[in-house]
Amino acid sequence: MTHRWAPAFTIVEIIVVVTAIGILAAISVIGYSNIQRGAMTASLKSDLDHAASEMQHEFQHSGLYPTSLPSDFETSRNSTIAVKSAGTSNYYTNLTPVQNGVLFAQICQDLINEGVGKGVDKGGTTQSYITGCGNWNYNSTQITGWNTKQWSTPVQKDQLLNYATSFTTSDSWNKAQEGVVKNFYTQLVERQEKQGGSFPITTFWDYWANDSNGGVKQEPLGTPQTTAYYCAEGTISGISDIIWHVDETHRITSGPC
Repeated sequence: MTHRWAPAFTIVEIIVVVTAIGILAAISVIGYSNIQRGAMTASLKSDLDHAASEMQHEFQHSGLYPTSLPSDFETSRNSTIAVKSAGTSNYYTNLTPVQNGVLFAQICQDLINEGVGKGVDKGGTTQSYITGCGNWNYNSTQITGWNTKQWSTPVQKDQLLNYATSFTTSDSWNKAQEGVVKNFYTQLVERQEKQGGSFPITTFWDYWANDSNGGVKQEPLGTPQTTAYYCAEGTISGISDIIWHVDETHRITSGPC
């Protein structure tokens, strides 16, 4: 009697099939995760849109944006919306080139006074990483601190932002300086534009200038208009890298306030 063996898979074929199944399973998991993140992001942005409508509704009644959302404000599952800042700021119109430079220097000093140049080192001590702003000649300004930086005219917006994002320090004890520099310069640019200033900044003023020596004299800013602002931030519980915010322009943008 003759026995015939039924065809069977070889070890190599089995390994190939199992590997293929594993790859397909991994792709499915990644795909599902991306779909889930996309759905949560869409819900968060919808919540921010709703929050912006609530903020605008209150503004129409009182002329100011509230510092928090109503207690009965509802969000999607696992989403949190919080008003991070709200208030009024000055807004200048028809600035001359010198006034534009004056505004930049004033905002820079305001940030210093507000403590934006400070950070906490690894040991828990507060350090003043950026300490002052000033200029002596019409063609440059200086932001002083642990890494003093001089900016010559024309001062471009991209120059400031690129410096903010690329700044690093090898001092591991004071790594907080990186975040301070980024935040300081980012706010400097944002406030310059929000308060009616513009880029590039083409001139400052001469510290020693007077009517007789021909120097570029400082020009007062005059009386500003007042504009209201706010920033509301949206996050998702347990997912730290999904953060969006909305401001008084009703523009929803990725990232924190």
